[in-house]
Amino acid sequence: MKLTHIIALLLLLLAAVFGTQAQDYCMTAPIGYGRAATGGGDGKIVLVKTHTELKNALKATGSAVIIVTEDITFGAKTQISEKVVDKTLLGYKGVKLISTAREKDGGILRLKSGSNNVIIRNLIFEGPGAYDVNGDDLLSNDECKNLWVDHCEFYDGIDGNFDNTNGADNITISWCKFGYKIAPLAGGSGGSDDHRFSNLIGGSASAAPADGQYSITFQYCWWSDGCKERMPRARNAQLHILNCYYNTNVSGSLALGLEGGSKGGTTCYVEGCDFKKVSKVYQRYGNASQPLTVKYVDCIKNGSANLGASNIGEALKPTYAYTALPVNDVEAAVTSDMGAGATLTVTATGEISEGDTSGVSVPDEQKWTLSDNRKELSVDGIEVSEMRIYDLSGKMIARAINSQRINTENQHNGPYILFIRTKEGTCINRKILIKR
Repeated sequence: MKLTHIIALLLLLLAAVFGTQAQDYCMTAPIGYGRAATGGGDGKIVLVKTHTELKNALKATGSAVIIVTEDITFGAKTQISEKVVDKTLLGYKGVKLISTAREKDGGILRLKSGSNNVIIRNLIFEGPGAYDVNGDDLLSNDECKNLWVDHCEFYDGIDGNFDNTNGADNITISWCKFGYKIAPLAGGSGGSDDHRFSNLIGGSASAAPADGQYSITFQYCWWSDGCKERMPRARNAQLHILNCYYNTNVSGSLALGLEGGSKGGTTCYVEGCDFKKVSKVYQRYGNASQPLTVKYVDCIKNGSANLGASNIGEALKPTYAYTALPVNDVEAAVTSDMGAGATLTVTATGEISEGDTSGVSVPDEQKWTLSDNRKELSVDGIEVSEMRIYDLSGKMIARAINSQRINTENQHNGPYILFIRTKEGTCINRKILIKR
């Protein structure tokens, strides 16, 4: 076994905060239907601070990690609409992409047909406020496949905040926050005087990717004040809504609006979600020809298991590996300082961490070695108070206290996450590869 690649330096929340569940706020890879997304991988680092630089970096050929270092403002007819392939798009902490155009083309980024393998993290998308002109969303995914959107914030899109339509497929949306801070503007040509509708999946009953269903995981997301509907609204979809948090101040708000569609039908597995403050959990739309199934597992509404909504048919549990938080832990996890939203820290070299790591000190000559019997990992260069090993679903599989060594004898080959807490209290996370 050897340590092959340092992915990030990050501060983990103590497992004790959530009992035996140790939550990975800063995931090194997506979980769920978008798990194949690797983005720019180890591609070149590109720093951008203007609209032109961002557009050119996104449409360039070859893999790249693009880092937005300053706020960028989008006016009328300046939406970036490009085919984006093999790119990771990151933002320095607090950086915003801002649209000021309250008109049909007032979006920020559209992933056009042919887009594939994209990661977007730690960016704040801000629009001018809801105004129904059948316009563009802050982030529009027309046909990108293998997409991971993580730790982003979306506010005040004129049509919606973040939609996935047409041929979009295999998507994970994690640790994202959605809301509306600006009062809606009435009188738009689209007909709705209050179009604070956050997330649409499928633009019509007949629209769908090639396999008939949009496969999308929403994980640890937060629909906050101002959201009225579409949290999400979907048709022809295969959805897993995992450990999400709903708390909006809009009267008559609706969380889930679903219909079967006319292609692949819709199945929605809702697990460990806290509908703390939303008027209605579910509404069925349309008289589509394809079936619709919905299942709620370990969910609550305003602290009660009575959601005002019942299971429909038998929506099947996703087959990919993941770990769910107990529903009573969801609010604390999602709303914490390291929870949903652009709460990460990104460096100029693309390292991603939780919170502010400016005061973290780790020896430059830190060495990671193996014992001679190849059954344990030994750490040298720091004094260790605790070590843990997690699989990529977040499950802890090994632990050592007050030891410089941790046993790996019974682990299968593959990637894992090694967590270390030093005697000084520093928390370090590293991706490791067990290979015999």
